[in-house]
Amino acid sequence: FFEACKDSRVWGLFIIYGSCFGVELTINNIAVLYFMDYFHLSLKTAGMVAGLYGIMNLFSRFLGGYISDKLDLKFGHQSRLYWLFSTLFAEGILLIIFSQLTALPMAVLMFIFFALCVQMSTGATFSVVPLINRKVMGSVVGIVGAGGNVGAVVAGFLFKSTIINWPTALLILGVIVMLISFVAFTISLEQDKAINAKLD
Repeated sequence: FFEACKDSRVWGLFIIYGSCFGVELTINNIAVLYFMDYFHLSLKTAGMVAGLYGIMNLFSRFLGGYISDKLDLKFGHQSRLYWLFSTLFAEGILLIIFSQLTALPMAVLMFIFFALCVQMSTGATFSVVPLINRKVMGSVVGIVGAGGNVGAVVAGFLFKSTIINWPTALLILGVIVMLISFVAFTISLEQDKAINAKLD
């Protein structure tokens, strides 16, 4: 566990997972109320729209990991991180756009695209985790996974504020996710090739 804690890349993935799975949990918590309050939908209709977000998990999380695997086979381990950056950056942009929409059809469409990216990001994150240090992979997985819960708690404070409204909170969250996406470029997977090759 302490070996995993000493690796800065683990904490990089911790932050990244907080900005994808943490955001996913946050949106799960507010989606129904958001569509009711800002688009004046009934509880039933808002629940159906918000339900699309969860249904996307049937394939989008898998898709993020699958594309990461394919890129790795063609371009090497570091390509996983470029893909992770891309999904996170797109997540941030789509969240910003969604926060500014007032027309329901466009908002629902953007909500679906955002769901695709945020959930692909979670799959892309955990496609990187086993390549960090397989000697302590359980500890790495535990720390990175905890980042999602921490991210949700931190993001939740934006929606408890009496100073800003929810669209503004989503805008701020989108900007934060975009900035965090660049953390992917600070992570190197090359140094563990020898260690992981021995374990193979």
